[in-house]
Amino acid sequence: MGRVLKPLRLAPETQFLIIAAAVGAAGALLDALLRWLISLSHQVFVSGTSELFTPLGLGWKPLLFVLAPTLGGLAVGLLGHCSRSEVGGYALPSFLEKVNLRVDDLRPRLILLRSLAAAITLGSGGSAGVEGPIASLGGGIAAWIGRVRQLAGERLRVMVACGASAAVAAAYGAPIAGVFFTQEIVLAGNYDLQNFVRVVVAAGSATVVARAIRGDAPLYDVAPFELVSAGELGAYLALGLACGLVGALFARLFFATQRRFATLALPAPWRPALGGALVGLIALLSPGVLGTGEEVIEILLSIDRASTAAILLALGALVVAKAVATSLTIGSGGAGGIFGPSLVLGAALGAAVGGVADRLWHEGTSIPGHYAMIGMGALLAATARAPLTAIFLVFELTGSSSTAVLPAILAVAAALYVAHKFERHSIDEAELASRGVRLRGGRELAVFDSVTAQEAMHPGFEGVPASTTAPALQTLVSRSRASAYVVVDERDEMVGLLSLQDLRQLDEATAVALGPLTIASDLCERRVVTIFADEPLSLALARLDEHGFRQLPVVARENPRRVIGMLERAHILAAYRRSLARRSEAAAADDSGSSS
Repeated sequence: MGRVLKPLRLAPETQFLIIAAAVGAAGALLDALLRWLISLSHQVFVSGTSELFTPLGLGWKPLLFVLAPTLGGLAVGLLGHCSRSEVGGYALPSFLEKVNLRVDDLRPRLILLRSLAAAITLGSGGSAGVEGPIASLGGGIAAWIGRVRQLAGERLRVMVACGASAAVAAAYGAPIAGVFFTQEIVLAGNYDLQNFVRVVVAAGSATVVARAIRGDAPLYDVAPFELVSAGELGAYLALGLACGLVGALFARLFFATQRRFATLALPAPWRPALGGALVGLIALLSPGVLGTGEEVIEILLSIDRASTAAILLALGALVVAKAVATSLTIGSGGAGGIFGPSLVLGAALGAAVGGVADRLWHEGTSIPGHYAMIGMGALLAATARAPLTAIFLVFELTGSSSTAVLPAILAVAAALYVAHKFERHSIDEAELASRGVRLRGGRELAVFDSVTAQEAMHPGFEGVPASTTAPALQTLVSRSRASAYVVVDERDEMVGLLSLQDLRQLDEATAVALGPLTIASDLCERRVVTIFADEPLSLALARLDEHGFRQLPVVARENPRRVIGMLERAHILAAYRRSLARRSEAAAADDSGSSS
């Protein structure tokens, strides 16, 4: 007889890496889809008039400056009204909260609606970036794939992070920046080595597919970087300090505008239309504020002389106009991110500082375009508080050499220092912090450490006697909706656990085949991972993530075999929300007490 070939079984981590690579390819395709939607939106709102987004303006079509973003804002408002969903605004903080704290809450429908809203906003001239929508879109498709593969807990969270990394890497043609975007922002500074490898695989796969679609060239063409003299480092240090200040002021303006629009006595669908109209009016004076700003950045990076007073004044006006336009677009309910606008602000501010340096010390400075490049990274670091992401993104966008490393690090460090002095949190963190959520290592430890398993659990459990036969057990399972059964002995002490995965295999035919000689104690998992009633939710969550479980039996410390309740992720989430509500009430009481 011939040998029977056994099916090839891959190790779980190998399977995960293969799925991560597939998620990466999907992220690149989603990026292409989003850009196609933006282009389609552009055709609808401005009939493909490409000059709308350039600093040269439309000449004989100035009406489109006001009309296009107004109609785009109205369309976004109506989309949210008809779908009864919050499709506008800055959605990345909400995405980050769900990834780190309640990944099971990620819903593809809302992500798709927000991506459509972003395409409408950007295509019609709204001032915003693509990184927020594309990261959410990549994370959403990864969450869907992860659920199909029955991933849960930490593995699902990392899969979502892989999707976000892949989408950002594809959007900017920047795999290294995509990886650090995930590590610094999406995973809230969690540099676990195993997760790092997974994210790298996803970002690399996305970049390969994206380059096959768009080509290998960097997004921007910049003259070879040159550090003319050591003294020029002082100018780059000054640029970093300026970027830190502008980044902090931009954050304050951003949130002040959001609060102002939230208090307007205006129906919600009309708010993004009003924001779009105001952006259009600003664009009449400074046309470069419209859209993602990619065309503007390309022009700023190519500037070789900017020492005249008129050019310096125009660059300063662009910085102010872009910050205001972005705050109006997103604060009023338009959809998009802040990476793109931050890059424009940094490029304009950098070109201005470079122009001043050129005017004061022409022989000892490089071209303003090089200052624009360094300014992009410094200001992005100031707003996002992600220095490695900012540095690598600029290098990959421009294909610059290692000569620019020292000026970039110096400027980014200075920008971070100043920005933190004026604003404690990044734009991504500030909204979460205002609601009492502070992500640290991917978890809100203060909440989870303060609540015990007994406080959050569902009292009682679905139990079956250890002597229950397989046919009787199958009948019981078919009539119950429980996701797990505790197998107990005659003293009601736990023998083992029958999980949902075990129960799925126990169909009627299998139960008949096993017969009455097979009982529940034979089928259950006896090595049960439990949690003591007095232990914190942070420990419970770590155990759920580590093993990929959906629930944990809560046991008494004096008798670890006596189950007093079941703890599921939904229970942890409910306890988390209750704790946040109590925090908010206490904070409000403190505020009212101090004001009185």
